[in-house]
Amino acid sequence: MLPQKQRQRLRIIHLGWLAMVVAVACSILVSREREALSFAWLGLAALPGLAGYLLLGPDRLLNQFAPSFLVITWTVFAAFALALSGAAMSPLAVLFVIAPLVALNLDNSNMAAEASIFGAGAYFVAILLSEIGILPMGEAVPGFSNVARLLAFAALVTCALLVWYLARGREQSAADTDLFPLAEVSHPAKATIPVPADSGVLLLDVTPDGMIRGADGDRLGLPAIGAGTLLRDVLDASTPPARLLGVTAMAGEAALANGRRIAFCATPYDGGTHLALIDRQKQDPAQEAKVPSVDAEARARDAVRQRTAFFASLGHDLKTPLNAIIGYADMMRHGVRGPLPEAYQDYPAIIHDSGQELLLMVEDMLDLARADADRYRLEPEPVDLSASANSVIRQLENQAERAGVKLRLKADEEVWAQADARAVRQIWQNLVSNAIKYSDSGSAVVLDAETSGNAVILSVADKGAGMSEDDVRLALEPFAQGGNARGVKGTGLGLAVVKRFAELHGGQIDIRSTLGKGTRVSVTLPRAHDADIEPMDDAAQ
Repeated sequence: MLPQKQRQRLRIIHLGWLAMVVAVACSILVSREREALSFAWLGLAALPGLAGYLLLGPDRLLNQFAPSFLVITWTVFAAFALALSGAAMSPLAVLFVIAPLVALNLDNSNMAAEASIFGAGAYFVAILLSEIGILPMGEAVPGFSNVARLLAFAALVTCALLVWYLARGREQSAADTDLFPLAEVSHPAKATIPVPADSGVLLLDVTPDGMIRGADGDRLGLPAIGAGTLLRDVLDASTPPARLLGVTAMAGEAALANGRRIAFCATPYDGGTHLALIDRQKQDPAQEAKVPSVDAEARARDAVRQRTAFFASLGHDLKTPLNAIIGYADMMRHGVRGPLPEAYQDYPAIIHDSGQELLLMVEDMLDLARADADRYRLEPEPVDLSASANSVIRQLENQAERAGVKLRLKADEEVWAQADARAVRQIWQNLVSNAIKYSDSGSAVVLDAETSGNAVILSVADKGAGMSEDDVRLALEPFAQGGNARGVKGTGLGLAVVKRFAELHGGQIDIRSTLGKGTRVSVTLPRAHDADIEPMDDAAQ
C-alpha cells in the first residue's frame, strides 16, 4: 500500500497532465486549425491523467490492480500517440518515459523495467515500419503537428515532476534512515519482549511486494524463514499472498507450505503489513478465544468487496471519453463533415477499431469488478444467439481482416437463450477477439450455437496456437495468461469474464484445446421458454 503523501503527489501530477491537455484543447479552439480529429486525439490523451486522478484519490485506497492499470494506460497511450503523430520522427516518443517513471514512483521496479522494455521495442518497431513505408516519417495526421509539439512539452513537464518527486522521496527515505538506524527501528510487528519459540505465534513484517523484513516467534515447523524470504514461499499454493496483504485490516484462516492450518491477523501500515500467524493447536482455551472468529473473517471479506467495488463505479468516467473518441472517428470515417484527403482516409477506421478494443478491455475490468463486488445484476430475456453472433461478426470484421482471419457462423437458424443480452454480446466479443489474436493468417474462426435439452450452447473454435492443461487453468484466472500468450497484447481478463458471466447465468464454460492444433470454447446458458419466444416471433411477423 502506498503512503498517503506518495499517492497525493502522483495524483497532483496526473491532475496537472489533465490541466495541460485542457490548455492544448483551448489553444486549438482559438486557432484557425480546428481539426475534429485533434479533439478525438486529445480525448485519448486525457485518459491516463483521468485514470491516475481517479485511482489515486485521497478517499480511495490503492488496490493491487491499480498500479498495473495505470502503467498500462500510459504505455498504450504512448504507442497510439507515436503511430498517430509521425512514428519514429514524432516528438511524442518522450511519452514512453512516463510509464517507467510512474512505476518507479509506485515502488514497483519490475513493472518499470517491463514498461521500459516495451517502450524501447515499440520505438524500434516504429523506426522499422517507417523505413519500409507502413508508417509515415513525418506528420501522420493533418493538423497534429502543433498538438504533438504542445503535448510533447506537457510530457517533458510531467517527466520532470516525476523525477523530482522520485528523487525527493529517496532523499526523505535516506534522511529517515539516518535519523533512525535500521538496528534501532522498532516495528509494531516486533514485540518489545521476544515471542517464545514454542508459543505457536509467528510475527512477520512484510513489504508491499510480499518480502519478509523480519520474523519473531514460533517458526511453525517451517525449515527456513527470515529477512528476505518471500511470503509466497511460506504459504501453501492455495493461499495467494495477496489475500493476506490487503489495504484494510483483516483476519481469517490460511494454510502454510508445510500443510499446517493457521489463523492470521493482518494490519497494513504505510510501509507494508504486520502479519500475525497463529497455530491453534498450540493455543490453550484462553488464548484460542482471542483467535479471530468466523464473524471477523466475514467482515474481512466484506472489506475486500468494498475495496473492489470502487472499480465498478468507474464505468461512466472511463467509458464516456472512449465513446466520444469512437463516435468522432465514426463520423470522420463516414465523412459527415466532408471527405478526408485520400492519404488519411484509413486513419479514422484505425482509431475507431483501436478505441473499440480499448473499450472492450475497460468493460472487462468493470464487469469483473462488479461481479466480485456482487454488484452485477442480470436482466434475463429471450436472446437469439445467432443474431447476437452476426452482430459481433460485423463489429470485429475489420480486426479479423487485418489479421487475415475469416469469421464464419455455422448456425443457420435461431437459437434462443434466457440470458442478459449485454452479457451474451460480451461473451461473444471476448471469445471471438481471443480467437482472432491466436489464429494464423489465412485460417478461419467458426462461431456456432445449438440447443441441447433445456440449455443452449454457444461456441467459438479456431485453428490457432492452442493451450496446454496448465495454460487453460491460468487463462480462467483474472489477469493471468498461458505460455502461448507471450507477445500477444491483452490483460488476461477475457476468459475470466466469460467464466464469471456463465456462472452468473447458472451455466458453465468448457475449453477443449490442443497445442498447435487450436481451441474450442463452449459456454452453456439456460434455454428460453417457448412461451416467451412466441410473442417475439408474432411481433417480428
